[in-house]
Order: sequence, then structure tokens, then C-alpha cells
Amino acid sequence: MIYVTDLTEYLICPYKIYLKKIKCLPMPQTPEMLTGTLIHKIYEEVLSRERIIIEQRIQEDMEIDEIFKILYADSKRVIKNVMIKYKEKLKGLEINYLDLIKELQEELKEDELLKSIQIKKYISIYGKNENLYNNLFLIKDMEYQISSNELGVTGKIDKIEYDQEGNLYPVELKTGIFTNGIKKHEKLQVAAYALLLEKEKGINVPLGFLEYYQVNQRLPFLIKEEDKIEVLEILEKVKELLNTEKEPIKERKNICQRCGYNSICWSD
Repeated sequence: MIYVTDLTEYLICPYKIYLKKIKCLPMPQTPEMLTGTLIHKIYEEVLSRERIIIEQRIQEDMEIDEIFKILYADSKRVIKNVMIKYKEKLKGLEINYLDLIKELQEELKEDELLKSIQIKKYISIYGKNENLYNNLFLIKDMEYQISSNELGVTGKIDKIEYDQEGNLYPVELKTGIFTNGIKKHEKLQVAAYALLLEKEKGINVPLGFLEYYQVNQRLPFLIKEEDKIEVLEILEKVKELLNTEKEPIKERKNICQRCGYNSICWSD
């Protein structure tokens, strides 16, 4: 099986796929890569827990500050637990463990406050009922594993959201800050997930989202037929590379500085 991330990596740098898939060279982890992985895991865990926290621990007579304390305390607990697991790796890459915890806590603080205000406003109007979560936050499947034997592609969707009409949308969580438009490889990734969902569910998926959770920014975009065609074209190129094992031409790019293979490709 070819991973969806293989398609996006090929679009950025075919040589990276060659080193990883054909030469089977392990990629050294950079500080940026580890930090991105940590942030991703923390936000996924927070999102996966939010429904049960809201439904079981939030009471109708609570004020905003009480709701916030519960949500924020749980977020901080998640941060602590994830960071403990990666503490030695962080030290090995000389990443300041305590500074990163403080930074992540501050980023989640605003997010949890906004949720608390939304929850209190809903409860003030409708009371705490069974529709609270579904009306305020779209129903989610987290870390959704999906494959297509027909295409020979597999992947893990960060989040699938369902609206009340039964439509579903793939959501890709991103670290960092959105600048200069949606990147081509980001759109390709979400389009690939949409294509896999269409194969699995037998429905049309015309819309996807990129969610930059560190800055609470969410970007919808249409997934057109031409986007899905591009996914299939890139897939064929990846299959050809894996079958022929022909070494692609290396191309130095700005992104090389953040790649774990940088020292292998450009040792001079």
C-alpha cells in the first residue's frame, strides 16, 4: 500500500520518496519534526476527549470561568502526559522541555476560553441538553484509518466532521501559521482523503478543511474533480518510481533545511 503522505512528499520532493522507500534510509528527526509531532498528538488527544468532558463534567448552573477551568485543566493534563512520553527525545534534540509546555498551555488557553463562552451561551438559551455538543461542535471521527484496495492507497484522516444533513468533510490538522495561500501538497492530501472517502462511503465529498489549530484558524476549500485527477496522476508517478527504482534528480529547495535527509542529500 502507498500512503497518502507518500503522495504529498512526492509532490514536494520525489528524491525523498526514493531515499525512504527504495533506499530504506531512516530519516533523522529534526527539532521541528519532533515539535510538530508533539503538537499534533496533543491537539488530537484534546479533541478526542472534549465531548466526554463536556457531556459528563459541565453542569447547567456553571459560569464561564468554571467551565473554562474544567476544559483547560484537562488540556493541561493532556499536554503533561504527552510531554512526559517524549521528554528524553526532546532533551536529545536540545528542545527546552519546560518552555515548550508553557507555550502549548498558552496556545490552548484561548481555544478553551472560546469553547467555554460558546457552551455557556448555548446553555443559557437551551439548557444543557443532549444536542449541546452536536449543535456547537460538529460530530467528529478522530484518526480515521482508511484504505482502498482498488487504488492501493491507505492513510489516516486527522478528523472527519459530519453535519446534521449527513455530509462529511475531511479535516487535516496543521501546525504553524497559515501564510501565502493553501499549499499545493496540503490540498492534494485532503483531496486524496476525499477520494478515499468517496470510494468507501459511495458519496460525493466536495469540501475539505485545513485547520491551523495553534492559531485557531480554519480554512475550507472546494475539492474539485481536477484535484482528484491530480491525486491519481501523482499516485501513478509514485507507483512508477517504486516499480522502476530509478533515482530521481535532486533539486535543492528552501524546504531542504527543515528535512531530516538534508545532510544526506547535501553533505557538501
